[in-house]
Amino acid sequence: MTDYTIEDRNVYTGFHRGALGGLDANEREEAKLKSSRSYPWSSYIRLLDRIPNLDVRKREERRVCKASLGSSLRDCLLGGTVCDLRSIAYGARIALSRVSRKADLVEILVNELPKQAERFEEVVSGLELDALSMVEHLLEGEFVGEQQYPCTYGMDSFPFAFLCQREGNPTWFMPPELREAFSEVDVHKYSKRRRTYAGVARLLSTSVVLGGIVPVQEVLDAYRQSIPEDSFSEEEAIQAVRELTRDLRGPFYRWEHGGVAYVALAAYPISANDPGYCDFADGFSRDYRLESVGDDGLYASLVSCHQRALPRAGMDDLRCKSAGEYVYGLSCVQSLVSYFDLHVPSDQNEYTFADRMVDELICNFLFRRHTLLAELGRLTRQGWHLCEGFNAAPMLTSLVVGLYRGLPRWEFNGWSELEYLDMQGYPYLIGETLLVPNEFVLAS
Repeated sequence: MTDYTIEDRNVYTGFHRGALGGLDANEREEAKLKSSRSYPWSSYIRLLDRIPNLDVRKREERRVCKASLGSSLRDCLLGGTVCDLRSIAYGARIALSRVSRKADLVEILVNELPKQAERFEEVVSGLELDALSMVEHLLEGEFVGEQQYPCTYGMDSFPFAFLCQREGNPTWFMPPELREAFSEVDVHKYSKRRRTYAGVARLLSTSVVLGGIVPVQEVLDAYRQSIPEDSFSEEEAIQAVRELTRDLRGPFYRWEHGGVAYVALAAYPISANDPGYCDFADGFSRDYRLESVGDDGLYASLVSCHQRALPRAGMDDLRCKSAGEYVYGLSCVQSLVSYFDLHVPSDQNEYTFADRMVDELICNFLFRRHTLLAELGRLTRQGWHLCEGFNAAPMLTSLVVGLYRGLPRWEFNGWSELEYLDMQGYPYLIGETLLVPNEFVLAS
């Protein structure tokens, strides 16, 4: 095994081989998943994977009702508290006036909930794709385990289904009275719309994360080629682009330049860079913030740069991938993750430490335009010993340099520095970089 010279010279004490150390990518994901089932704090959602949905919030737990599966609507309602019943009425927009007795609330809801087909359709139209799939199964009389769908945002406030227990697991259930009342609602059309929305969002995020900006027409062309012709509707795709870029609260921004409509990356996630956050890996509200880009000068410079380089984001191998899948699948990223898995400080979470360290480096290089020297300096201040000489560079230095040179670069239209040099036919030497002089380079 390679001699990690960094181990004996690091300010950190108590290094150990983490639980994920030495595992390949598939084994690592399996181990993380198994651990997160027992310890939710050991899970971590990677920053790039959040870009299409940066407004995601930590979900509120919905209480399991006391009724059993197969119960009637009345049974399910009787299993709730007065507060629960009022919440259901509020979600269904049923007026309760001054009713306060539980029995009276139950009677009102038993009579009024099945009459709310219009409200049911309105609520369904705003659900995310996983939640819509869940509702489709519920309408068919199926029992849906909560663990089957990891992203069911909106179901916690959905007033027409109940969370019951089945073999000790929380399971969603829709009473027969509501299934019959809402059987004519076409949930599938909303699922189809959400899939269109998700497909366009994936193309947008991949394109702008890798290249900074992308022409709207290029996104539409890529979308047309990525799905079957008979299901393609350019009108739907255009509408999805409009929705995704309607304001600066989301990650995408419509930008006009030279008579061409572009989509630019308006905001991106940056972790809090605070070791104290490592023990709170719920993946949502406490470990990242949004930072706005919104720099027209930057976008204009990218337009001229992109004219000199083939677009990376529109290539066949990336059309069906998210930005996260592509970037985290790079060998330079995997190597660095493996290194940190083998070098976990005693005060850090061994299941999330490597991902967080690498996430911070990726976002600083990819979005914040940090120089290599700046990031090596930041790691040094955190206590990692990094040698400032090419011949004597410890492994971590080489891995960070490899990450810097292997990540997509906006100015190269999503190609990495090494790929761009290779395409241009430039000869480059080991120990030397043509584009970033006087900085570290990857050792052979």
